[in-house]
Amino acid sequence: MRRILAFVTAAVLAACAQESPVVVVAASESFRDQSAQIASQTNVAASRMAGDWVIRQRVASQKGPIGGMTLSELPAGALQLSVLGGDCIDDVCFETETLVLLEPTGPGRWTAVNPPAGVVTAEIWVMWMDFDTRTAAIGTPSGEFGWIMDKNPTGGRDRITAARDIMDWFGYDVERLQEDAT
Repeated sequence: MRRILAFVTAAVLAACAQESPVVVVAASESFRDQSAQIASQTNVAASRMAGDWVIRQRVASQKGPIGGMTLSELPAGALQLSVLGGDCIDDVCFETETLVLLEPTGPGRWTAVNPPAGVVTAEIWVMWMDFDTRTAAIGTPSGEFGWIMDKNPTGGRDRITAARDIMDWFGYDVERLQEDAT
């Protein structure tokens, strides 16, 4: 019950914020050639996705977590996405935590359940994750969303390059990916 109350409180506070700290995308905008093949990595389970992540590259027009996010493994292969954000209303500032339940929909695939406004509603695929679970390329088959995320804010240039190559292979316009400013 406490977890549900915390989730509802966080969602209400996040809804009051001027901007969602999770993911904001224009539904009609796509960053990939949808005629290109795409696949999810079948050996990526919730246990591999769990941990603290930093967005290393994203399409410049996409807003998202400022500073990072945490994915926690839940029963039955689900994940809980936790993102800290903040906002100020009438010179009163507060920190919010947005929690999003991600249900598994297939190997290396999750979909947000009742996400707050601005969160990607399409199925999110892990297109590639390195062997040591340090870097991942995630996105949607529609191409409305795509990130390269890493467990560290710096380093691993070879893994970032590999993630870009996979996204390029799957039809993403990697020229629109930019290093995250955070």
